[in-house]
Amino acid sequence: MDNHHPFQKQQRFSAYLGLERITELCARLGDPHRQFRSIHIGGTNGKGSTAAFIANVLKHHGYRVGLFTSPHLVDYRERFRINDELIAAEVLAQISARVQVLIAEIEMEYPEYGPFTWFEGAAAVGFSYFAEESVDYAVIEVGLGGRFDATNILNPEITVITPIGHDHLDRLGPTLEDAAGEKAGIIKPNVPVIVSEQVPEVEQVLRAVAAGMVAPYYSLNDLEWRPLTWDLSGGELAFPTLDSDPFKIKLLGKHQLTNAATALLALQVLQQKGLLLESELIRTGLANTRWPGRLQVVSQSPLVLFDGAHNREGLAALAGALTDLIDRKITFVIGMSADKEPNLLEPLLPLAERIYFTEAQNSRTGTASAAELKDYAVNRGVDADCVALAQIPEVIFAHDPVCVCGSLYLIGDIQAAIFEK
Repeated sequence: MDNHHPFQKQQRFSAYLGLERITELCARLGDPHRQFRSIHIGGTNGKGSTAAFIANVLKHHGYRVGLFTSPHLVDYRERFRINDELIAAEVLAQISARVQVLIAEIEMEYPEYGPFTWFEGAAAVGFSYFAEESVDYAVIEVGLGGRFDATNILNPEITVITPIGHDHLDRLGPTLEDAAGEKAGIIKPNVPVIVSEQVPEVEQVLRAVAAGMVAPYYSLNDLEWRPLTWDLSGGELAFPTLDSDPFKIKLLGKHQLTNAATALLALQVLQQKGLLLESELIRTGLANTRWPGRLQVVSQSPLVLFDGAHNREGLAALAGALTDLIDRKITFVIGMSADKEPNLLEPLLPLAERIYFTEAQNSRTGTASAAELKDYAVNRGVDADCVALAQIPEVIFAHDPVCVCGSLYLIGDIQAAIFEK
């Protein structure tokens, strides 16, 4: 069994939209997704960080907490964690083999359902693992969209929706409102929905869907929380409805303060539902949360940061954070997926001393041409070059400061290359 991706033979997307495949698969597994309390997190940007904040706070309260996220950086097992521990390789192999057998049976018996996707296999593994390990809570991140996502068979305690942006409009759009409607598909009748800061047209869609579902609606836009300070050591935010003293985080960037506030609002709603939470443990869990590959300081001297920003809103947030954190021009190392347009780079170009473009090895959607990206940057007046992936560790530590971004797959490839060295 390939520990890096046991479902590689499954396709990425299916032309057969629906939840019939994952529903039948989980039924044959004993409906593991019904055997633990879940927190369901959708949106475009900040899902993983918000999920990590919530999971870590619950862990600090003594709960056994599963965390299902995607993509992974270096090891496929990163997608399945319990209290920060990755699933054991042999356990992953055992559960995956069981799931593969059932997938083959269902595809043969129900050809009208269409072929399974690799993410459906991963979701079934995650549900089975968390059920077998008797977690108290599982924080489950949506893969793509929401309405037809494999995770949408959950009946969660709460639903959380992080900022919705322009990523994957080719599948969810064509408009931002269309994408919001797809992502709002995870809202369940009478289940509280916690919504991060959204642009007005998205907020309007989410409120309307929640009202139709009679789902209690809690929005950061309605709260008087405040980002306070942020620098290379982390940040602070005020969230007075939970505590009069500021909360601290170690994740970098103003956008992470928004993610932390979203997590705090989710925890507050859980508290209103009867979950016993202590202010000091909330504070400790939030402050100790780590989420690699998101404005991660890899080295202080030279200053090297890794960030998985890969879409319009993410790269704009990265540019804003770098402007706040660093007062010098920056050397960028950038690799992007094939479905991304070069103009996404625009927020970074004014900050660039130079840009080295490369191509990730493990992107499941293919990679954008490094040469074409270089030409785009050069035509915009930026010093740029192409570099092979194997050369990047040397390139990184020859400059100061450096930011690696454009794709979480690229971050994973480079981390693996650095670890090997």
